[in-house]
Amino acid sequence: MNPLTPPIEEEQEVAKELDSSCNHHQQSINASSHEESSSSSSSSFRGNKHALRVVGIGAGSSSRPPNEFTRDATGRSDRSRFANWLTNTIPLPHCCCPFFGVQPFGPRTRLYQVWQGKNVFLFGGHMVCGPDPRGLTLTTVTIVLSDWIFCAYIDDTTRFGFRATASMVLTAVVIVNLILASTRDPGIIPRNQVSNATDIISRSRRVSVEGVSVKIKYCKICKIYRPPRSCHCVVCDNCVDRFDHHCPWIGQCIGLRNSRHYLMFILSALVFFSYIFAFSWLRIRRNWSKTRSGLFRMLGDAPETFLLALFSFMAIWLLGGFFIFHAYLIAHNQTARENFKQSYAKTPNPYDKGILRNIKEALFTRLPPSKVNFRALVEPDWCSIARMLASSPSRGDEPTVAVQHVP
Repeated sequence: MNPLTPPIEEEQEVAKELDSSCNHHQQSINASSHEESSSSSSSSFRGNKHALRVVGIGAGSSSRPPNEFTRDATGRSDRSRFANWLTNTIPLPHCCCPFFGVQPFGPRTRLYQVWQGKNVFLFGGHMVCGPDPRGLTLTTVTIVLSDWIFCAYIDDTTRFGFRATASMVLTAVVIVNLILASTRDPGIIPRNQVSNATDIISRSRRVSVEGVSVKIKYCKICKIYRPPRSCHCVVCDNCVDRFDHHCPWIGQCIGLRNSRHYLMFILSALVFFSYIFAFSWLRIRRNWSKTRSGLFRMLGDAPETFLLALFSFMAIWLLGGFFIFHAYLIAHNQTARENFKQSYAKTPNPYDKGILRNIKEALFTRLPPSKVNFRALVEPDWCSIARMLASSPSRGDEPTVAVQHVP
C-alpha cells in the first residue's frame, strides 16, 4: 500500500464532506463519534493525495498531514493541526472554509498555471511557447549574428550607410514574425475536464464536409472528439486545430492561428538572407578583381565574408524550398500533415475552393479568437473531486485535473 494513500473509509468520508460543502448543505459533525471512529482505526490518516492531484495545485508541498487526531487535556480532538496542513497544501474554496474553520485563500489561480500541456507561458499567460526553447534560441541568435557580421564587415562604407540600415530593418521584420509565430496560440483545443478515464470511447466517427465524408478521431489524452484537420501534438501535448506540423526551428506547433505568421517569417527570412548573400558576393567579386589571388588567399584575407556568403546561400536554398512547399499547400488548401499522409489521394479535398479563394482564406481573412483563455480564473471543481473519490475503484488511478472557470 502507498504510505501517502488514505484508507478507503477515510477517503470516502472526505469525499462526502467535500460533496456536501459544494452543495451548500452544512451538516453538523458529531465530534465525539468522529473521535471514536478515528481512534479505533488501526491505520493513521495520511491525507488526500487524490484530491491534491486532481486539483493540480500545491503539488510541490512536502508537508504531511497529522498522523491522527490527538486529544488535548480537556479531551477534545486537535483539529487545528489538520486544518493548518489542509490549508497549506490544498487551497480551499470559500464554501468549504467555514466547515474547517479557516480563512478563504487569497490569490486566484489562472488557467495557464494548471494547464496540462507542456507549453511554456510568458508574461502571465499572454505568450504561449513550446516546451523546448533551444530551436527558437538558435534561430534568433543565427539571425542576429548574421546581421551583426554584415554590418561590421560587409558594409565597407565609411559611415553607417544604407546597406546596414536596410539590413537592420529586415532583421527587425524577421524577428517580429518569428516572435508572432512562436509565441502565439496555434489553435489549442480545450480539454474535456468533466469525463473520467472510464468514459473514454476509443472509436472514430465520420462527419460530412461539403458532401465529403471526413473521419474524426477521439483523443484519449484530451478526452474529446477532435475537429476535422486537427491532431494531437506529441511534443506540446495539445490538440491543435488545423494542425500543420511542429516546427523544431521555432519550437512551436503550426496551426490555424499562427500559420500565416509562420509563412511570413519564412518569406522575410528568405529576403533577409538573399540581401546578405547579394552584397557578400559583390564584395567577394570586388576583392578578387583587385587582387586576382586564388581562393585560399582570398579566404585568408576576408574569411567572414566568405563564410557569411556560404551560410546565406545554404539558408536561401532551405528557406526557398520551405516557401515553395507551403505556397503549394496554401494554393490547394492543404496542411503538411494531410499532404504527407495523402489524405485526399482517393477522395476530393472538401476544403479546396480554388487558388484565389484559398489564398484569400489563408492570408487575408480574420483569424479566429483563441478557444482557450489561458488567463481565465479557475478554482478546483470540488464536487467532481468528491464524486471521483467516492467512485474510485482502485488506488493506482491518476485522476485528471478538475478545474472550473470562475465567472
